[in-house]
Amino acid sequence: MRHKGIQLQLVEGIPAKLSALLEQGELDIAIMSSADNFPERFDVTPLFRERFMLAFPAGHRLSQYDAIPIAAIDGEIYLRRVNCEYWDYLTDLCDAQGVNTIVSYSSEREDWIQNLVAGGLGICFIPEYSAVVPGLQVRPVAEPEVTREVCLVTVTGRRFSPAVSTFVGAVKSYGWATLPSRSH
Repeated sequence: MRHKGIQLQLVEGIPAKLSALLEQGELDIAIMSSADNFPERFDVTPLFRERFMLAFPAGHRLSQYDAIPIAAIDGEIYLRRVNCEYWDYLTDLCDAQGVNTIVSYSSEREDWIQNLVAGGLGICFIPEYSAVVPGLQVRPVAEPEVTREVCLVTVTGRRFSPAVSTFVGAVKSYGWATLPSRSH
């Protein structure tokens, strides 16, 4: 809002897709997280850390927990957010804990998944600072806690236009660390 002449185009995707777009010059910057390390050809500036939460409908049995142990979701119907960069990590974590979920629906649309969860059709993992639809309940994942670090990612050595430099400066100077934890 302070820089009226700058136009942004937002592109959603998993880290592999966003990384490829960065390398090809199709994106100037990416704000993303990865369960794996970023390639050395990128400059990575950590912005903030957030927990993963479990989202479920009002009245669900998981509402009894202040923090939900992974073991508690065994047998649950899971609604998959296709662009979740932690899908493989979370699946491996569940497998290691002997937890089986039943994936019944997948979508690239975050709002569709959340509305299906709010409507009682299953549960899903969701990052802590995500906007949530009305009727969705969330609790942090516990035993083990799962977190992600959201980073500003650029290609090492690539020169920025004045507009991109202004945006990068604004992102880096924002008070990310002061975000409060979401109450449930």
